[in-house]
Amino acid sequence: MPPMIPDDSPRAVQAAYDLVSEWLREVSALGSALSLMSWDRETLMAPGSTEGRAPVMASLAGIAHRALVRADVEPALVALEELPDCAPALTSALREVRRRRTRADRLSEDFVRRLSEVQTIASATWIEARPANDFAGYAAALTPLVALKREEAERLEVGDEPYDGLLDDYEPGARAAWVEPVLSDLRSRLVPLLGEIPQTDRTQIPGEWPAEGQIALAHAIAGAVGFNIDRGVIAISAHPFSSRVHALDVRLTTRASDDSPLECVLATLHECGHALYDQSIPPDFEGLPIEEPPSMGAHESQARFWENHVGRTRAFWSWVMPLVEQHLPAGAAHVDADVLFRAVTQVRSSPIRTESDEVTYNLHILLRFELELALIRGTLSVKDLPEAWSAGMSDLLGITPPSDTNGVMQDIHWPEGLFGYFPTYTLGNLYAAQLADAFEREHGPLETKIAAGDFARILGFLRERVHIHGGALPTAELMHLATGSPLTSDAFIGHVRRRYLPGT
Repeated sequence: MPPMIPDDSPRAVQAAYDLVSEWLREVSALGSALSLMSWDRETLMAPGSTEGRAPVMASLAGIAHRALVRADVEPALVALEELPDCAPALTSALREVRRRRTRADRLSEDFVRRLSEVQTIASATWIEARPANDFAGYAAALTPLVALKREEAERLEVGDEPYDGLLDDYEPGARAAWVEPVLSDLRSRLVPLLGEIPQTDRTQIPGEWPAEGQIALAHAIAGAVGFNIDRGVIAISAHPFSSRVHALDVRLTTRASDDSPLECVLATLHECGHALYDQSIPPDFEGLPIEEPPSMGAHESQARFWENHVGRTRAFWSWVMPLVEQHLPAGAAHVDADVLFRAVTQVRSSPIRTESDEVTYNLHILLRFELELALIRGTLSVKDLPEAWSAGMSDLLGITPPSDTNGVMQDIHWPEGLFGYFPTYTLGNLYAAQLADAFEREHGPLETKIAAGDFARILGFLRERVHIHGGALPTAELMHLATGSPLTSDAFIGHVRRRYLPGT
């Protein structure tokens, strides 16, 4: 990392800085190795390799934990924390590394290894159990993982209840006592609004949509919006995701469906939102804990901006149609931009979160948040999840999932141990709507820029308002600065009304 202390600093301070810099590079490198192994596990690793991979990843997780809590760097950290005139980026980095180190200090290396191994086994079990609708097998792997996550939450001692410690991992500084009212307010406004919006059956898209053509289309779209393919990878996975190995290696996956290109296009835009953020953080932050976004809510705001405020517009489908015709000519012969636009803006209650529309999506998140909160609080057991899931789906969306495959087992998040992650999706949706409003106040209608293919203007705005800060600012402060207002549901509800109930 570049020098961030005065050139005339005492020799002891310079030595402390050099030690901390070297240590942070080591911690960052170990994180990159784990990220690369996780990527491989989800994209290329053979199913039969799980038994061998689990202990390897557990060992590496233990080594990374050991590096993070190294005792010999503590005096150097304290010396830099007490330095009055270091660079603001270093001050932010030290604050974040202190938070991570405090968390890690409360978890033993043995515990971290056990947790990693159980997570790897649970993820592999999910991959096999989900298509077989085998909830019993899934529950057998998830139950010990939930117990370990409860133990982790209790060890962390963050906030007023155990769940706060898990939430803090993905949304630093956020607490259940703050998230619950935010989501409750959204629920109270969104459920009645959903009742006003006409729902339609799923549009059937005619034609043939070969996977290789969809992947070529994904590459074309990603390049157009600014993803640097020379420093990234696009692949296929069962559950689309993005992964930052390091600043020069940012990867994303998408999904190809036989009956339509819609899922591939929207998933590509969504994951590009994450990847563009990771590729745009200033190089001066490399090797510091602020080389990453400050939270998953901030990260998700970028993905939702590109997916919903760009990808679900008539202007985007008019712009992308020539690319669809180029890479998927057999399917494109049967549709036009209007058909595809209507398909991505239809509203219908679906049991599948990743197939849901932008109106009902947050209700899916509300359900998961409520259930995982109950699991960690101990008021709900894993074996009772299917019943609780069905009741929640009926209450929020008026439907019952046809199976556990398309119900409680549909997401990989819980078997990967990502408790506390789900609410960040909705936080991201709310922030994205506020960013879209801020863009239009400054640059005029977003659809005008999309129609012209002026994605550079859009990306430039996001880089200037969000990406350039990396993880140096807490998310609430960053988004207030970027949008001009604190977090509320107003912008999102306004966006839904304009798109789905124009004139009301």
